[in-house]
Amino acid sequence: MKAHYQINAGDISVIRPMVYCRESLMTEFAKSANLPVINENCPACFEEPKERARIKKLLSREETLYPSLYDNMRRSLIPLMHDDSTSIMRSYLE
Repeated sequence: MKAHYQINAGDISVIRPMVYCRESLMTEFAKSANLPVINENCPACFEEPKERARIKKLLSREETLYPSLYDNMRRSLIPLMHDDSTSIMRSYLE
């Protein structure tokens, strides 16, 4: 899902400002600011998101073996995304 997109009707823009933030950094910030930390949960799911949890564990294991995995995956996705949603990502690479 892009960081900024329009719904099918075209009359509403969805902006996801935290899409490129690491979950661990957001959790660390929330704890340091005494904010509540809500366990991972998809608001659209009415049951435990099993596949999401499985993929999260898989990526965590792989990132332990390959510390640059996240940055490499992020860079590899840039050419596939629209310029509007990648400008912030490109700025990190320069």
